[in-house]
Parts: sequence; structure tokens; C-alpha cells
Amino acid sequence: MSDSHHPNYQKIYFTLLILLVISVAGPFIGIGWVTLITAFGVALVKANMVIQNFMHLKWERRIAKLVLATSLALMVLFYGAVSVDVQKHQGKNWVNDAALAATARGIAPPHGEAAPAEEHAPASAEGATAAPAAFDAAASFAMICSSCHGPTGAGDGPGAAALTPKPANFTDPAFWADKSDAELAKAIREGGAAVGKSASMPPWGSVYDEAKAEALVAYLKTLRH
Repeated sequence: MSDSHHPNYQKIYFTLLILLVISVAGPFIGIGWVTLITAFGVALVKANMVIQNFMHLKWERRIAKLVLATSLALMVLFYGAVSVDVQKHQGKNWVNDAALAATARGIAPPHGEAAPAEEHAPASAEGATAAPAAFDAAASFAMICSSCHGPTGAGDGPGAAALTPKPANFTDPAFWADKSDAELAKAIREGGAAVGKSASMPPWGSVYDEAKAEALVAYLKTLRH
């Protein structure tokens, strides 16, 4: 290893500026694999700069290559371990309620922007227009409610493990002994605390209007044994 090697700080500074521009511009392209390449590529280049200029390993190429390969392997391992949970709305012992709700109601256009053109498309020559899709209570339950209440409504969804008290068991006749449709609809729209139950049940009024809440209650009744 040469003792005469000194880092060129000016070169390092401008290189870091260029890397900053690349790392910021990458996500704006909107292509997933480009974002990944820019993110991990910038990280590798920075690691190489540290190795060469501040760890004094520039001339020990075997060590530098080993460190870079190890860094890349760790990044791949990290991405493989966390990407599945990050890209899903629920996982082991956790549920992203806000993401599920947003998926259920759709993404609204930003404030001040018009809705997509197809939403304002004129009727066809025959005057026919597409009717809005009917609310599917069973599908909505499977998408949103089953994460805690379970696919059959037994209160055994993946999110139930982290909740105290446990979610309601809609299959248990005892649950229905003192429940009214109005109380259940209110719990759905305003949350469990609104009817004197657990605050772990969040309000879903932004997803379910009164008619949808009533339809969901009707579906819940089909789950009891």
C-alpha cells in the first residue's frame, strides 16, 4: 500500500454531486428497475469511493473486490427480505389499513386536476352508458375485513395475533345475541369506540357509505353458524 496516495477531495465532491443528481432523478422516471439500479448503483459507487480514498485499500484490489461483493450480497439480501412486506398491504402480524382503504376506494386525482378523460367520455351513439359496478360486500370483506376478522369471519385473520382484545367472531351465535344492524353499521363507519367497543377497530366511513355498511352487515349475518 502506497503512503503517498492522497484523496482528490475536489474530484470526490463533484462525483458526489453527480451521484446525488442521479439518485434524485432515478425515481422520477417512474420505472421500477431503473430506480433500483440507480439506488443500488449509487450505493456501490459510494462504497468503492470510501474503500479507495478513505480506507486506504485502493491498491489492495482483492480486498476491495471482496468488500464490494459482500456489500452487494448484503443489499440483495436486504431487498429480498423486506420488499415482499413493503410491496404488500399486509404481512405477518401487521396490516396497512390505510393502504387497504385506499385500494378499496380507488385513487382520487390530485386536488385541482380533472378526472381521467374516460370518466367524462360522452355516451355512445345509441345513448348507452356504463352502469356503475354494484357493491360486492363479500369481496370487500375479503379485501379489507378478513385481514383481522379472518376469511370466514372467525376473528382469526393474520392481524388478529397482535390485537387485544381479539376481533369479533362473526361465526359465533353468542356475538349476535345482543347486536343490532344499526350498531354494527355504526361500528363499521365510525369505529369500535363509537359503540363502546375496542378502538382497535378503525372507522371505515371513508370507504363505506351507509348503504355499503348496511350491505356489509347483511353479508356478516351470512357468516354466523
